[in-house]
Amino acid sequence: MKNIIYVMVLLISSTLTQTVKAQELKLKDNVVLLGDKPAFSFDKKAMNNEFHLYKLNTQEELVVLKHQHVGADTGAQDDFKKIIFAKQNIVIESKVLQKRNWKFLIQLLLDEKVLDPSTGTVDVKNLERFAGKYDEKITPRK
Repeated sequence: MKNIIYVMVLLISSTLTQTVKAQELKLKDNVVLLGDKPAFSFDKKAMNNEFHLYKLNTQEELVVLKHQHVGADTGAQDDFKKIIFAKQNIVIESKVLQKRNWKFLIQLLLDEKVLDPSTGTVDVKNLERFAGKYDEKITPRK
C-alpha cells in the first residue's frame, strides 16, 4: 500500500513540475521567452497555420511548424502537423501532434533537447531521436 502512495506522490509531483516548466515559456511580441529571458524570435504566417522559429534577433530559420489541412473539401479531416528542419534536411509529419498548439510544440522541442536556447541551435543527434519518435511519414517522400 505504501508503494502505491509513493508512486502516486511521484506522479503528481512530476505532473506539477511539468506544468510549472511549461508555464515558463511565453510567446510575446514575436519573441520566445523562457522565464523573462528572450531565447528565440518567431513569426506566424499563412493565417497562423505556419510558425517560423529563428535564432534570436536574426533571420536564421531553425524550424518551421505547419498545420497541414487535408481533406477539408471532402469532409475527411486528416490534418497533421509538419515540422521542417530545412538546414538539417529533416521533415517530421505527425497526426499525434495535430491538435497541439505552437507553444506546446516549442516546449516539446525544448524538453526533448532538440533546441538549445543558450546557443540558439538545433542538436542534430536529439533531432534524429525526436524524428524517430514522432515522424509518421504521412506523405510520400523522395
